[in-house]
Amino acid sequence: MYEVGMYGGSFNPLHLGHVNDIIIAKNECKKLYIPVSISDDPKEIDGRTRVMWLKNITKDMENVEVFPIYSNNIDKESYNWQKGVEDVKEYIKTKIDIVFAGSDYKGENLWENLYKESKVIYFDREEINISSTEIRQNPYKYFDYLPACVKKYYTKKVCIIGTESCGKTILVRNLAKAYNTTHVEEAGRYICDEAGGIDNMQKYHYFEILFQHKQDEKNALEHANKVLFIDTDSLITLYYYKLGFKEQSEKDFETIATSISNLNNYDLYLFLEPDVAWVQDGTRTYGIDEVRKENNKILKEILKENHIKYETITGNYEERYEKAKEYVNNLLKGEKLCLKDKI
Repeated sequence: MYEVGMYGGSFNPLHLGHVNDIIIAKNECKKLYIPVSISDDPKEIDGRTRVMWLKNITKDMENVEVFPIYSNNIDKESYNWQKGVEDVKEYIKTKIDIVFAGSDYKGENLWENLYKESKVIYFDREEINISSTEIRQNPYKYFDYLPACVKKYYTKKVCIIGTESCGKTILVRNLAKAYNTTHVEEAGRYICDEAGGIDNMQKYHYFEILFQHKQDEKNALEHANKVLFIDTDSLITLYYYKLGFKEQSEKDFETIATSISNLNNYDLYLFLEPDVAWVQDGTRTYGIDEVRKENNKILKEILKENHIKYETITGNYEERYEKAKEYVNNLLKGEKLCLKDKI
């Protein structure tokens, strides 16, 4: 067993090939250091995110230490290898007995020249044949090669919004089944039940909805498969809050609701028009056609005020389902759709 080993890289992104290499390397050393190369390259995933992934993967590996190494290069070709080696050695502050490296540079004597006092061992890809480059080009094709903590980064989030009784719950459930993934139910539905019905809802119940819905989303994301479907968001809760309390509504609630919305990094909003039959499920109160139209207008104004762009879906339930799948398929192919307007 070696005293000190080093296995560095950009891990852009981290994949199961890396994880397998780390396990092998840490079993060969009393201490394994993993420097994460972070540059000014705009195409790189944020450096703190990559360090977080590695620390998450290695948190139960007591002999492994992850640390960032910064450089000011803007692409891989301009990377100053010698400066990188100096920074690594400055951090480790002891002799590096063995350097583990991927097979990309095997035969070029790059690592042998950079770490002349160390033994160099190359990992091959025979067991797990994948590269970060392939994943960046098509993350959903190679989704199963990603550790769970990295899958969350690439998972697309689709939020279904609209007024009451427009088919949000049915659509979210059906899409989750079709894409074999998780979904987030509307927290307001079960909190309303706990409160004893819509007429018995108090202001604090709406605050509970805001926070519970976000927690439910976090939990569902842990097990999502490429895409996560979400039934409503904080602005829909704000919409119901304003309808329920009108002039008695509090500014604090609006501040929290809009702040949560600003933090939501949803990839696609699908807005369902209220052109299907209104159905009473015990939580609804606005079934008159003119009221539905007026409430729909109010909701769109709230979305506009908060710079939310969305794709509109109309028609019967089958038409809505097929149109939604079309948008989701385009999203997973990498086409840019609506999202939050940052202008």
